[in-house]
Amino acid sequence: MFKLSDGAPFAIRLLTLLQALLLFTTISFASVACADTHADQSMDVKKTPAGEYKPQYIPYPGPDLTPKFGSDEANDPAAPSSQPSSQTLKAPTEGRIRAGLSSDLIYAVLVGEIASQRDKHDIAFKHYLYAARLARDSGMAELAARAALSLGQPEAAMRATDLWVELDASSSKAHQIAAYARIDAKDRAGTLAELNELIRLASDSEKGFLQAAQMLSRVADPEDRMQMMRELVAGDIDNADAQFALAMLAAGAEDINAAQKHAKRAIELRPDWDSPRLFLVRLLVADDQLDEAISAIDQFLAAEPENQEMLLLRTQLHIDAEEYDSALALFDDILERIPEQPELVLTAAVLALQVEALDKARNYLTLLRKMGAHADDSAFLLGQVEELAGETEQALDWYAKVRGENETNAHVRIAGIYLKRGETERAREILQQLRDQFPADVTALYLIEGELLSEQNLTQQAFDTYSDALSKTPDNADLLYARAMLAVEMDRVDLLERDLRRILVNDPDHVDALNALGYTLADRTDRLEEALSFIERALQLRPDEPAILDSMGWALFRKGDAESAEPFLRRALDSMFDAEIAAHLGEVLWALGRREDARKIWGRALAEDPKHEYLLRTLGRYRITQSGP
Repeated sequence: MFKLSDGAPFAIRLLTLLQALLLFTTISFASVACADTHADQSMDVKKTPAGEYKPQYIPYPGPDLTPKFGSDEANDPAAPSSQPSSQTLKAPTEGRIRAGLSSDLIYAVLVGEIASQRDKHDIAFKHYLYAARLARDSGMAELAARAALSLGQPEAAMRATDLWVELDASSSKAHQIAAYARIDAKDRAGTLAELNELIRLASDSEKGFLQAAQMLSRVADPEDRMQMMRELVAGDIDNADAQFALAMLAAGAEDINAAQKHAKRAIELRPDWDSPRLFLVRLLVADDQLDEAISAIDQFLAAEPENQEMLLLRTQLHIDAEEYDSALALFDDILERIPEQPELVLTAAVLALQVEALDKARNYLTLLRKMGAHADDSAFLLGQVEELAGETEQALDWYAKVRGENETNAHVRIAGIYLKRGETERAREILQQLRDQFPADVTALYLIEGELLSEQNLTQQAFDTYSDALSKTPDNADLLYARAMLAVEMDRVDLLERDLRRILVNDPDHVDALNALGYTLADRTDRLEEALSFIERALQLRPDEPAILDSMGWALFRKGDAESAEPFLRRALDSMFDAEIAAHLGEVLWALGRREDARKIWGRALAEDPKHEYLLRTLGRYRITQSGP
């Protein structure tokens, strides 16, 4: 803090006063002028070079509408004892302030500025508020309010906002921050008064009610939040803007029924207003009321057939329902109605590629290239299309054209093609070149190489690749885990145990290592108690993970406790239908004498994944075929 000692020589005090005058006129009044200039603009979250904090409103509804402020070390700000009563001060004009600067005012503003820059918001608050009262200046009052909010001191902020509103009663920003402070101070009546004034001052009804709802989202209790909003709109109950604000506030409080009710009322009051219609559809989708959502979308599109947002939402519902043909047909319809939309074409192409509608994907991507948009993305995706189609030469040509963020991935896919062709050395040379070119990605590229080699059943080469990488970074958990998984395929439980235990030495709570070690010991050894100890620890850390539930069920079954095993395997299969989990549950049911139930589980798994090796081995042991035992 800058302060002259009373014993300082006169010359030094004079020099410092001149410096203060210079700083004040070039910095402090610039801050005040800036504050005045932007008094009616919406708040933004940034800390200016002068240390001023400006809260930002996140588009409502959002997860947290709290402006973020600085200091955690501040104390309760109290006004200086020498501070005069605001009732004894007259309001000078800006020119009078500039012409008649007092040393007290200069000193207060200067110390406030320096304290704010140094995040000493308690000191800044005291001096800004003193300056605001002395000069009757709303800009200084705003700075004082922000400093108090930075401290988490809403009562102090209220002293500043009361002065600010007194000096500039027509400032929406003043009432916003005043409401903010009163909400934090749990001043219900004061909050409602400020929000009523905010609504009155708003340029239009929608903006005013939405701002009020946005502020009330800070109220901790959802029911109190809604009740306060109802009181605000009591005189405008048939106002569509008010009903929409209620809907959004209810959604933020996760009261979906109330949100839907108010959104529907807003639509009734203003049938041609799109915003509540879109909002209602999203509410219906979020609440899994898909039939009603589809009906609402279709009604909307009947009136506005080219509404892009609704068309895309309808497409997304098809995708969620795995109705991919319908989704692609709707994309075609959208692109006929709204041509020259590169982003839509790219989205349609990705969907077509995902469902392996290769001709359609190729057509979309060709159209995208004709538009001259997304050249690198389209080249990369066309490479994947041709690779899936078995046209490897064309795929290589497209991958070679890729630049930008997908270039490395394109080279990886080139290496993968060479591996599938049996050109192992050529593929590995490409991957080594990538490691040389991108040293920051060395570990990821080793992992990719090992995975590609493993996919081609080159297990020993994949194992050696991971070993080479681990010689450089011996404690890398990802590499150790990958090598351990290959050790299982090589039937080397000793190597798996060595690598997984090394991971656990460095990270005792590594859930995947705990689960893998426990499952392998249960499946491949008779060390069942030890296996269960690892799995139990993993389950404590991640109690709803299907893979860990499966491991627990399987370990209990291997221990001879089929009845205890079944609930774990049921939970696992309910969370994620997987052929290996189904194989395990079928074995347990078979052991419990419920053979028909076992056959049903196995039959469903076989229908969904007819080539799953583990499942087929299990069925073979029980002499189960697709036509029955």
